[in-house]
Amino acid sequence: MNPAGVARQLVAVLASGGRKRALANVRVPTLVLHGDVDPLVPLACGIDTAEAVPGARLCVVEGMGHALPITMWPQIVDAIAAHANQDR
Repeated sequence: MNPAGVARQLVAVLASGGRKRALANVRVPTLVLHGDVDPLVPLACGIDTAEAVPGARLCVVEGMGHALPITMWPQIVDAIAAHANQDR
């Protein structure tokens, strides 16, 4: 929807290099939210990210692509709230 924005993001990704090894050092509760029909970042990438962060939780939002549609906000908010309230 924004070709210039996509180009900037791609250049930033290429310039920053991989961060996967660094994810093993994350020591905060982590929730990975990912849509199961994301056309830009496959679900396998979200799964890989969740597996790379120790103790991370993965929440797959069915029917969600790369955007955060208003209709899915309740499910997303609930997942974030549950994550924020864990271990209380």
